[in-house]
Amino acid sequence: SATTAAGASNASSSSGGGTLLVYWGTGHNYKSYEAVRNQFEKDFPGWKIQWELYQQADMHTKLLANYAAGNVPDLVEEPGGWIPEFGLQDKILPLTSYIQKDGKAMGFPDDWQPFTVNRLTLNGVVYGVQLHLTNILLFYNKDMLSKAGFQNPPTNWDEFLTVAKATTQGSTFGFALNQDSSYAWPWFLQNGAHWYDPDKKILVMDSPEAIEAMQFQADLIYKSKVAPIPVAAVSYEGPQKLFSAKRAAMILTGPWDLKPIKDGSPDINLGIGQALTRKTQSTSAAGTSMFIPKGAKNADMAWEFMKRVTALDVELATTKEANMTMPRITWGQNADVQSNPTIAGFAKGLSYAKDASSELGLTGKLTQIQPLYNKMYQDVIYKNTPASDALKEFVTNGNKILAGQ
Repeated sequence: SATTAAGASNASSSSGGGTLLVYWGTGHNYKSYEAVRNQFEKDFPGWKIQWELYQQADMHTKLLANYAAGNVPDLVEEPGGWIPEFGLQDKILPLTSYIQKDGKAMGFPDDWQPFTVNRLTLNGVVYGVQLHLTNILLFYNKDMLSKAGFQNPPTNWDEFLTVAKATTQGSTFGFALNQDSSYAWPWFLQNGAHWYDPDKKILVMDSPEAIEAMQFQADLIYKSKVAPIPVAAVSYEGPQKLFSAKRAAMILTGPWDLKPIKDGSPDINLGIGQALTRKTQSTSAAGTSMFIPKGAKNADMAWEFMKRVTALDVELATTKEANMTMPRITWGQNADVQSNPTIAGFAKGLSYAKDASSELGLTGKLTQIQPLYNKMYQDVIYKNTPASDALKEFVTNGNKILAGQ
């Protein structure tokens, strides 16, 4: 199209071709994105996409080294929190001119869930575009619940505990917690707990609500004994593996585990319940976004790829392929999405999901505070440290970082 050609003509040496260097998450190497890459290379003869896949921690390390060496990739898919971190250091290209040129045609920002735009905006400037939008819901084994006398999933914490106790027997557990601390967020949010008070500029995770939510999780292991101690690992796959092996009746997870469950245990009668309610019904929203590092050699071509990979038809193809959920409002309104019982549940969850770390993320200190939060979680889950002690220690040390000490 004419707009495509115009967009490309600004690209550094687009006529002569070149290599677009893209850093992407290992878990998101979908066929739908391969199709976008192939079409891109067809439309721009002489251009090749160098597609490099990384685990999050490895990508972050690599990116820091790239910035230090002054040799950055053209486009990065980030897991959340990196845009404030690097944007506040002036290391990300503002997307202002691109959005002025192409925003209306691509539906950005109007067709994106508003909070996905806000979390990638610093001082009124947009630095990234959301790629996936996910949330955590309750996965349950319908047969195991039904055998224990429950036709429906639990809707609040008390019901959850009742179901977990009834489905725990022998080496089978009612629930499996994740070793990954981000999976604690639904519990915190449901109890009205928050990371951060933006007015006072301090962490507030030592509140009674936060302590109760964290202790509730530990008590599932040590008091009610309805959950095993999570396997210590670097990945988040432990609960899914227990669930697939029919060793856990319930887990908290997101769309990313749908394909592994379907592939690994096609006979499981999977149910997906909405998030539980304590003080409020809530869950944590997550999902990756993309940005162009400042100093990228091929920024215009990177933007061209961003436009294509976020098109509605690509979102829908990715949902069909991998059950991934997406940030466009028109995606959630699509008939195929609404008629897919698995995905419709997540689309509904997005209506009350919250991005737990958006306010803290905007301080640019999230990546420094995250390891302290991880330690708090590990201490409570693995060492049975009282939640009140672990959270108070976390808040004390985290607030030192926020105060620049």
